[in-house]
Amino acid sequence: MSEVLSVKIDEDTARIIEEIAREEGTEKSPVARKLLALGLKQWRLEKAIGLVISGKASVWKASEIAGVSLREFLEVLNGRKIPWVKFSPEDLEKEIRRIKRKVA
Repeated sequence: MSEVLSVKIDEDTARIIEEIAREEGTEKSPVARKLLALGLKQWRLEKAIGLVISGKASVWKASEIAGVSLREFLEVLNGRKIPWVKFSPEDLEKEIRRIKRKVA
């Protein structure tokens, strides 16, 4: 089901929407819906990234918040050089010892 939403936009935004509509050979409403959807997708992604950086969400949960697959989300984090593995040096040493015991 859809809902009608009325918003006021500034003249520059209206002009840009009109230009895009002209370029795409469509009306302003579908252009506005498309741009809103793109903006919401980007907002969700940025929110999810912020949650990972602050330690408030795992990468798995953040990928769900962003509405993308885990693989896509990790690619975004890696592309932005955002560390998502949170191992302290001590934790890393413990994990290495644990793995060595299992292999031996």
